[in-house]
Amino acid sequence: MSKEIYQHFAREDFPFIDKGLEWLKQVEEEYRPILTPFINPHQVFILKTLGNNRGLATFSSADFVPTEYARVILAPDYFIPTLDDFEMTLLEIKYPNKFQQLTHSKILGTVLNRLGIDRKLFGDILVSDQRAQIIVNQHFNTLFQDGIQKVSKLPVVLEECSFEDMIVSKNDYLEKEVLIPSFRLDAFLSSVLKISRSQATELVEKKLVQVNYHIVEKLDYHVKLGDLISVRRFGRIILLRENGQTKKDKIKVTVQLLTSK
Repeated sequence: MSKEIYQHFAREDFPFIDKGLEWLKQVEEEYRPILTPFINPHQVFILKTLGNNRGLATFSSADFVPTEYARVILAPDYFIPTLDDFEMTLLEIKYPNKFQQLTHSKILGTVLNRLGIDRKLFGDILVSDQRAQIIVNQHFNTLFQDGIQKVSKLPVVLEECSFEDMIVSKNDYLEKEVLIPSFRLDAFLSSVLKISRSQATELVEKKLVQVNYHIVEKLDYHVKLGDLISVRRFGRIILLRENGQTKKDKIKVTVQLLTSK
């Protein structure tokens, strides 16, 4: 069964599928839960698919707190998790917010560049008016708290806080029907974003487009239902439904646009 799984996913997903199968084998052999690092929603979906095929339970921390990146517990059927089992800490980033506001990109850049750590050690960065938070692997609290004392020249202090005080991200969703000539990535982007084909080509060639969290550089890549297409500076697109064809052979699709994150 495991070999048949690969045909349902893109080649870029194969290394993660291999890792997921290793984790599941470990659960079966040791009959105990395995906790993954922080992974993206597409990878969560892959693990749930693999777990279902093996008859093992999969639990995502996103089922307990609404986040994009999550940790997953792969477990025998006896296991019932609590939020504490995901071993996460919510850190409030305290800073003088009177004259300047921290942004997601500034915080992300500081964490990756100053700490030099793996992206798998932390989850969502949450930002609202005059507040900022980051979710981290609780075993690395001290690393984050001691290692990050400035973000974009602003002095900061990272303090643990309750998940009950978590900032709730606000996304602006717009669902609409679009006519596309084909499911080719460049044609799809041109129609949905209302830009020229050459502009869509440039976005792909400059590596500004991701499908399911993978950078896609092939213009003739075919998007599929359920795909999350992220385009830098334009936001995100989810391909929801196919609604038939017009008399001129255009394909009618419903997409969801996420205009802010």
